[in-house]
Amino acid sequence: MDGRFAAYLLVSAVLIVTPGPDMALVARNAVKGGYPAARSTAFGVGTGILFWGAFSGVGLAAALAASAVLFSWLKLAGAVFLAALGARSLWAAARTKDAPRAAGQPDPTGVRGAFVQGLVGNLLNPKAGAIFVAVVPQFVERADSPLRIAAMTAAFVVMVTVWLNGYGFLIVKAAKRFGPTVQRVLDGIAGTVMVGLGLRLALERE
Repeated sequence: MDGRFAAYLLVSAVLIVTPGPDMALVARNAVKGGYPAARSTAFGVGTGILFWGAFSGVGLAAALAASAVLFSWLKLAGAVFLAALGARSLWAAARTKDAPRAAGQPDPTGVRGAFVQGLVGNLLNPKAGAIFVAVVPQFVERADSPLRIAAMTAAFVVMVTVWLNGYGFLIVKAAKRFGPTVQRVLDGIAGTVMVGLGLRLALERE
């Protein structure tokens, strides 16, 4: 590993731990379905990042960034997806006020559904693709081999997945430790954040 790769890892770590749609979705599913759902969501997000890396490798992410119309439509789709999931979380928090689901209890969504949500949520977030268009090239030189670029993508995927797994685990522990009231609060916060992120994504101008 050289200094350029180490700098890339440092910048990637900062981007990964910055709160955003992926973390909000993991928190939502952690509260609703426990760690299995959180873990599955994290792997879904990691798979989405892997796709973005592959798209970038063949120029699709760059084409997406260059197309204002396509970028806007993808952004709108992602906003609707986030807002819908957030609204569901808010509704669940209000509906289960008297008898909330315990953290870790099976959720109708299931681990497969959580994986799909993580995958779709990430693929509908054009800024995930923008990372590979705007950030990764800053650490790539003309002489670099495709293997190095693949290693950069793989490193990002691993870091995202590990971070979201740990984050989801902590959310589940907090919900179990502090009881049903905190579970409702966490569900409500996750829902509010996702609705807010969806609205921001839909309304912001590039």
